[in-house]
Amino acid sequence: TQDEILYNYIDPNPSLAFDPSAKRPQVNLSNLLGTRTSIPAYERILSQPVFQVTTAWGSPYMLFEKYKDEEKALELEGGGKGGGGGGEDDMSKFSRVQQKDDMQDTRPISLYFMDEHDARALADEMKQMKHMKESDLRITCTSLGKAVRQASNLGNGLPTGQPMEETTGKLLSMDDGGCLRHKIVPSKRELFYAARCAGRERIGSFGDSAQDDAELLLQPQDVIEANKMGLRRKASKNAANRMKKARQLEKEGMVESEGDKLRREYTHMEGQVGLPVFCAQGLMKKPPMVRRAIQGSKAWASASLTPLYFSYEDLMKDWSEMRSKSVNKSQIPETPPEVEVFNMMDVVTSIDKDQWKLQRRSELVREKKGLLGKIPVVHNFIKGKVSASATKSGLEKVVFVPASLGVQAKERISANGNRKARMRPMRAWGKNA
Repeated sequence: TQDEILYNYIDPNPSLAFDPSAKRPQVNLSNLLGTRTSIPAYERILSQPVFQVTTAWGSPYMLFEKYKDEEKALELEGGGKGGGGGGEDDMSKFSRVQQKDDMQDTRPISLYFMDEHDARALADEMKQMKHMKESDLRITCTSLGKAVRQASNLGNGLPTGQPMEETTGKLLSMDDGGCLRHKIVPSKRELFYAARCAGRERIGSFGDSAQDDAELLLQPQDVIEANKMGLRRKASKNAANRMKKARQLEKEGMVESEGDKLRREYTHMEGQVGLPVFCAQGLMKKPPMVRRAIQGSKAWASASLTPLYFSYEDLMKDWSEMRSKSVNKSQIPETPPEVEVFNMMDVVTSIDKDQWKLQRRSELVREKKGLLGKIPVVHNFIKGKVSASATKSGLEKVVFVPASLGVQAKERISANGNRKARMRPMRAWGKNA
């Protein structure tokens, strides 16, 4: 039964405070007697490592991406070139190196890889170039939280540290290396698994069947990008058709299918790729030992956590381990009945919104209590009216479980070290000064 599944589940991934600069992994004891859901949403993903192709000093290698489709989208939003000049202003922000004839415009970007193997594949491909054979390419590791912070800066991206122009005092343009955009590349392995899970539309899999999406992700990168580009061009038309179909079904009193509903709600993901995280119904993390001792069985309803896995294989491994340690193995299936996939960015932003609403609601309640509500401890003893919108969504119980392969790669990279430290020559001192 589900109660037995909950009781026999043991979290095999304890919370680690991930610090790329630390020599050894440090155990996070800040939530030993409480819950990890009290921390902000964007700090819950700090334990997941990401990888970059960099120089020996940690500077990322720049790649060039085509942005002609994005340019068209800006022109349509601005009303075209004749739409009062709004389109031209937007286009000027994205002016880049102009290519001749029919070649598409490009801009420099930096990539964060969720999978170490994908980063090493790019490094091997770069080493095949003539002028890169003698280069010292490294795979460096950092946290997903840092990657999300940098990738969330759209437009011209982030400054690279290059000095400003001496005559004008302005930051150099993107073409001159003054700024750089960062992007996160999801794991191709996990996308293959996500294409066969329930809710695959959340991460951009809009194929006719799960098998078609899985077969597409087995193709080379250029084939996948060509297919996604075709879907992006048809996205607006398909969205209008889905909305029209949903309204027609509503008029006829018919219920829209679950698959069509997901396609309509996540139509913005058509032609795009999300960051998949996996969840299995019935697999939950045990409450803290102190709460289990005090509350007993009630602790499962109030303090149990819902793990979202960055790795599909880790989820299946934990399910098998939970089943092997259960008393009644016959009542638990060998594999999860259904594995559902979510887009990590959607989950994180939803948690952030819920935390802001909870904080704002508590501020309003304290204001209604008057002068006593301003006292930090005393206001907790005064009960106020509970709002009808204060129902919990379940997102407050979500925790992220980092991929075990990524954690192993991070430890291996940390153990190898840089091998080329920035040691300056010693200054003369004493009699030699």
